Order: sequence, then structure tokens, then C-alpha cells
Amino acid sequence: LAPYGQNKTVYYASNGQMQFGQKYINNHWYLFDRTTGEMAIGFTNIPDQNKTVYYSEDKSKLGQMQFGWQDLNNGRYYLDTVTGAVQKGQKNIGGYWYNFDKVTGKMSVGFTHLTDQNKTVYYSEDKAKLGQMLFGFQTISGKTYYFDKVQGTVATGEKKIDNHMYLFDSKGVMQVGFHDLDGGKRTVYYSETKSNYGQMLYGNQVINGKNYYFDTTTGAMRKGTLVFDKTNHTLSYVTNEGLVAKNMKYKINNVEYVFNVAGVLEHLQGEANIAGNWYLFDNNNHVLIGFQTLKDGRKVYYSPDNAQMQYGQQNIDGQWYLFDKVNGSMQTGFKDLTPYGQNKTVYYASNGQMQYGKQNIDGHWYLFNNVDGAMYKGWLMSGNDWYYYNQQNGQLQTGSAVINGVGYNFDGNGKQILNYSIDYRYALPAGEGSDETAANNYLILHEVGTESGAATNARYFHDTVDTNEAYVTFVVGDGGKVYQVGRPGQVSWGAGYEANHNAPVQIELGRTYNSGQFWQDYVTYVRVARDMAGKYGIPLTLDAGGAGTRGIKSHYWVTKNIWGDHVDPYGYLSRFGVTQAKLAHDLLYGV
Repeated sequence: LAPYGQNKTVYYASNGQMQFGQKYINNHWYLFDRTTGEMAIGFTNIPDQNKTVYYSEDKSKLGQMQFGWQDLNNGRYYLDTVTGAVQKGQKNIGGYWYNFDKVTGKMSVGFTHLTDQNKTVYYSEDKAKLGQMLFGFQTISGKTYYFDKVQGTVATGEKKIDNHMYLFDSKGVMQVGFHDLDGGKRTVYYSETKSNYGQMLYGNQVINGKNYYFDTTTGAMRKGTLVFDKTNHTLSYVTNEGLVAKNMKYKINNVEYVFNVAGVLEHLQGEANIAGNWYLFDNNNHVLIGFQTLKDGRKVYYSPDNAQMQYGQQNIDGQWYLFDKVNGSMQTGFKDLTPYGQNKTVYYASNGQMQYGKQNIDGHWYLFNNVDGAMYKGWLMSGNDWYYYNQQNGQLQTGSAVINGVGYNFDGNGKQILNYSIDYRYALPAGEGSDETAANNYLILHEVGTESGAATNARYFHDTVDTNEAYVTFVVGDGGKVYQVGRPGQVSWGAGYEANHNAPVQIELGRTYNSGQFWQDYVTYVRVARDMAGKYGIPLTLDAGGAGTRGIKSHYWVTKNIWGDHVDPYGYLSRFGVTQAKLAHDLLYGV
């Protein structure tokens, strides 16, 4: 309409009427101002569609909405191929990641920090792949960088890539040559050769005509040390200057050694102590590794890592061995490892390997921990059966023995032969009651306090443990029967918090008016108490001392010295003439 005095382009429909808003004309979308009808060009926001689009400013397609890639004067953009919306942020287009400014939609190129992902990436500046996020090794302006193959993040610092170590500065530029790491504690070298450019080097290396040696694990340049060549099984030496001694004589700890043109230490066959470590030379200056038997009969072990004789405990191919701390001889048999810093006794078979689990040695059974091989000593509960491994020599006990002042009998397999029987029908299942381990200080004696028998009370404890929160380990009665409720060794709920946590066993005695039955119950009551006190190392003394004094305790003693208001079991015992003194005597000597 310029010829008509208005600087705008408009559109009139076939009926001659000026058009407004979005219109689809000849297969192209246009936008006309809703008031003036002026055709939109350039970037235009359409509020009701929540998008910004671009209408061409090119005369050949003026006003047409554009789609896909668009190269404009101030940069490159991508417009959705369906809606025409200007793309913003990270987008995957055609299998490649691109980034568009969150405000303008302009495509990013070069190094770009993505704030919301806290990473720096690189979008290609090469025309062939302009704007594409790059991955892996890339040469940019003559410098090498590495971008994570998944995230595209530029690598900085030390980085392991395809099993090789590289170093990148704070801007991501790959480093080569000598570098000090770990605050100067480690000097390493990154290759300057094209074939392995940037890779940390290990072992013998010739750099600028000089021989160096770098640790085969850490890459640290070695100085003033013997080096074992794992491939050739030879020794060489790195001087204090970091150079490998070659074709020369060199003193190590004031002893002169000869190094040939290949840098190999020359030595006669046999043992040699070099710089405080023992080595074993074979022919042709080779050093031996692994198990070796020396001329004096010692079986020793030379490490495959450094060829040095080993001492103390060593794990070899997943098995533990022990080598004398002075002469390195492999140990067999029972060994107390206290001199080696471990408070345990273990057993090494004739092949030198530490043994685990149940072992028959010279006709006696022993038990060794399945994790650390420590010999087991003392009482062991397996299922509902008890076994005893001698505290002095660890042997499984059979026959008769007095342990902690109590006489015990064991069958030929080491299982304890009880002088009473246990009924487990009311035993609490796992997960009910307490699973805490009690301290081995008290064994507490109770009586039920009502005119009822053992089974009745055991069943009550079992059925109401969650509601009444009260139970003991054993209930004795009904003519010398024993019912287990709680688990021996664990806390039971019979005498208050402090007493419960210090008593691995608590025993209730059921009531009766029948004298014959009482004495059956009483004898069993005493037998169970003595048996369990002996197993947990609790003194057989009754009600001795105050709180903290170990021994067998009545609930009455607990009341007087710790907490509570119970006076059992003395009231009930007196019904049949059992005094505190008699109970104390019978607990100490048996009935």
C-alpha cells in the first residue's frame, strides 16, 4: 500500500475484503495484524499459541512462515517443522544434539556452559557439522580435548579413557610431557608421540634420549630404587636422578653392582640381599618369583610384583599363608598370630593354606571361623544342641569334663548330653521378643507367683509376649519338665531393663502342692541353672554382693539391688523347706 500512502503489505480475499490474523494462502502461512491488517515479517510472538515464529523477510517469500533450519543475518535457528515454533534450549535433531539460546533461540557454537546441567560442552564450529554437540577426542584450534561420550562434558583433571590415563587442564586442554601430580608427590609423563599421544606412560621409557622408569601401577617416576621387570624377570636400578643405570657400575647402599648395556643387574646364582630385601637369582641374571625351596630347606615366597621375599601373612591366589617374620619360611600347623598383630589362633595345612570351618586334625575336631580362620573356643549352640571347644587347645570336647565348676557329659560327636530334657513347643519364633544379646553377668531365678504349673506359664508367655511384654528363657515344673520360651544368650523380659540386659538366662519355677513333684522340679531347676551358668561363665554364687557383682541372682536380690518389688522364689521354696542357704549350696555343688 506504499503507493496509497501506507507503508504496509496487506491481503484482500477474493471478495475484496482485507484479511486479519493467521491465514493459509497458496500453501503458506501468513499473519496479518488484527487491527491494521499489516502482514507480519521477522520474529513474531503469537501469544494465544504460546510460540514465537519467523515470517520471511526475503522478498521472494516475504511474510511466509518458515520451518526447519534458517540461516539469518545474526545466526542460525531451527523452527519446528510442524508448528514453526522457534526452538530453545537443548534439542536432538536428526540424531544430533544442538543448543539454542533460551531467550532468542539462536543456535550455540563453540564452548558452551549449560548452567542447568552444570557442565561445559562444545558445539561444532565446522560448517559440515555446525552446531552439533561433539563427543570423544576433538582437536580444536590446534589443541586436543575430550568430551564424555554420553554427556558431552569436557574432561578436566586426570581421566581414564579406554584404559589409558590422560591429563586435562582446567579448561579441558589435554596435557603432554612431564607433570607433577598429587601436590608434587608424583611425577608422571604423558606421551608426546602421535601413536599414543597424551597417554600416561609406564615402565622403561626413552625420553629425549634418556632412560626413565615409571611405576607400572601409578605411573610415578621412580628414583633411587630397584625395579623388577615382570616380563623378563630381571632387576634394574633407577638412580636418584630418575635415570636407569646402564652399562655401568653403581653403588646401592655402599655396595657396588654391575649393570649391563640393557640395564640388567648382573648377579651370580643364589640368594642376594640388595638394599635390605632378599632376592633369589637363577641363571642369566634372572630372579625367581613365587614359592621356592631354598638350600637350607626353607620354603619361601617371592612376590610376583617386586621379586622380594615376603614375610608375615600374605594372600596368594585367594588363600592366606604365613611366612616367618624373620627368615620368611612358610609356616604350617597351629599358629598364634599375636606376634603378627592379630589376636587369634589359626591353622595352616601342610600346603601352607589357612583352614576354615570344621577340621579334623590328628584325630581331634576343631572349628575355625569361615571368614578370618580364627580358632573357636568355648560353648557353641548349633540349632538346639550344645557343643564345647576346649578353651586351652580348641579341641571339640567328648566324654566328661568340668567347665566353670560344672560337670558336663558329651557324646562321641561332641554333643552335650543333658541331665534334663527341653520341650520347645512354646519357644518364641524369630522376630518375637528381644533379639538383643545380653551381657553374661547374671542368671536370674524366679517362681511363677501363682498356683499354676510350668506348661501353663510357658504357654502364657508365648501367647502374650506382644501384649504383656513379659517372658523368661525357661520355665521348669510339672514333674521336672523344662519348657523353653526365650533364646539362651538373648535378653528376656522378666526383671526390668538393667537386669534383663545383664542376664543371658532367666528361669521360672512352676508351683505345686505335691512334694514328690516339687523335688523333681527343684532338682531340674538347679540343674538348668548350673548348666546355663557354666555355659555363660557366670559364678555359681547366689545373691552375692550388690549391683554389678556377677553370679546367680534371685528376683528378690534384683528388687533389693537394682529395681522392682518381687521377692520370689524364696516364699514358694520355703513351702517345702528349701532355704536360701540350701539353694546356694545346691547351686554351688549340685544335687
